[in-house]
Amino acid sequence: MDTSEVSAAIRSAIASPTVVRAVGSGTWLHGGPVVNDAAASVVRPRGGVIEYTPGDLVISVHAGTTLEELSATCAASGQMLAIAPYGSPQSTIGAVVATASAAPLAYEDFTIRDLVLGLTAVTGTGDVVRLGGKVVKNVAGFDLVRLNTGAFGTLGIITEVNVRLHAKPIMDHVVTGTLVDAPNAWVLRLVENRAPLPMLVRLAPGEPAQLFARCTGNDARASALRGIVQSYGARNAFTLGSSDTSNASEPESPVAMLRHVPEQALVLRARTRPSDGASLIDAARVAFPDATLLFHPARGSLRITTMHTDHADARIAGFVASAPPSMPFSVVVEQGASPIAPSSALDLSVKRTFDPHGILNRRRPEYRDMAVV
Repeated sequence: MDTSEVSAAIRSAIASPTVVRAVGSGTWLHGGPVVNDAAASVVRPRGGVIEYTPGDLVISVHAGTTLEELSATCAASGQMLAIAPYGSPQSTIGAVVATASAAPLAYEDFTIRDLVLGLTAVTGTGDVVRLGGKVVKNVAGFDLVRLNTGAFGTLGIITEVNVRLHAKPIMDHVVTGTLVDAPNAWVLRLVENRAPLPMLVRLAPGEPAQLFARCTGNDARASALRGIVQSYGARNAFTLGSSDTSNASEPESPVAMLRHVPEQALVLRARTRPSDGASLIDAARVAFPDATLLFHPARGSLRITTMHTDHADARIAGFVASAPPSMPFSVVVEQGASPIAPSSALDLSVKRTFDPHGILNRRRPEYRDMAVV
């Protein structure tokens, strides 16, 4: 569907009334924030490139364009979208923006919010709104682009997206290492001495913690970053293996492997102050002993991937309750669980403004302490 067709579908749903659900490639339909309502009317925004001027490092695409198609189009000009989110390359750019999908070892630590310059969306009244633009500095007043980024289609169905691109680096390697100490020893060292490059720590049951660092740029910069990682490892109790480097663009690279998400998994995103990362990791290990954890030392964010069970709600509630009272802490369900907490008054007020009939992607509330951000 193009924008006008999506608008017509929403206006028809208002008259019915029928719930409307936006779907891209259908690879990510079990996220916690949205109810998978079988009776919903499905709206699928079309794909394809609208406008691409390589010299401007900006591309405009329909929301149904897959990441694979977008990557192939930009690669022909030596450019790229600087993040490759968790999940399938068949995911659509509209879904990535709507869910604010995170990415492992994103180039220069970018998030999708850093890269979306503008978008077109259809609100719950059927009105078409064009937000932002095609240049980096184009926001005056309240930033509605960011408001819709991560709203899971609850405020409007995204139909077109303008994203900022980057030149593909000459060198793009991932250096790996093993962290030999407990988290309370290495978390603070990573936070205090973080090298100027994306870093991620993987903790899997029965395995030592693995550090991943992405070194990009020209030959000199990439080599210098690799030297920083090696020097840092020598000073701070982690060792590099003999085959410690891989090309980040290879299908079997650590980036590609870290992106994989099991279909029936329960996936949570948790966040605290970076310095409280060890406490967050300990709490996650107790609540989810079988989970694979990915910790981002610069942001204090933790991705928890485990198998979904009938007791998922209780496990999540126990995890939330286990956090020390003095620790700022938030948790959201990314995939595989039902809601246990109400939306805030602010969430509901914004929702009513953009979707007064309540027909767009019925949202599941977040697992979080409403007193913290």
